[in-house]
Amino acid sequence: MGRYIVCIVWAMIFTFIIGFIGAPLTQSSYNPVTLLIVGAVFGLLFSLIIPRITAKSYKDDSAFSK
Repeated sequence: MGRYIVCIVWAMIFTFIIGFIGAPLTQSSYNPVTLLIVGAVFGLLFSLIIPRITAKSYKDDSAFSK
């Protein structure tokens, strides 16, 4: 459960920074609430998808590699 929370928090931080830098470059408005929601969604997707991808490349005793 902890890795999901950590991945979501870091994704929110990264999208917040990318949005802060990217908004002036694209001449769009900076909306931090939207960025944090998008970061949370991507963080959740990454935390669910990446263990399934890496489990196929390395066989161990986890539930994903069966």
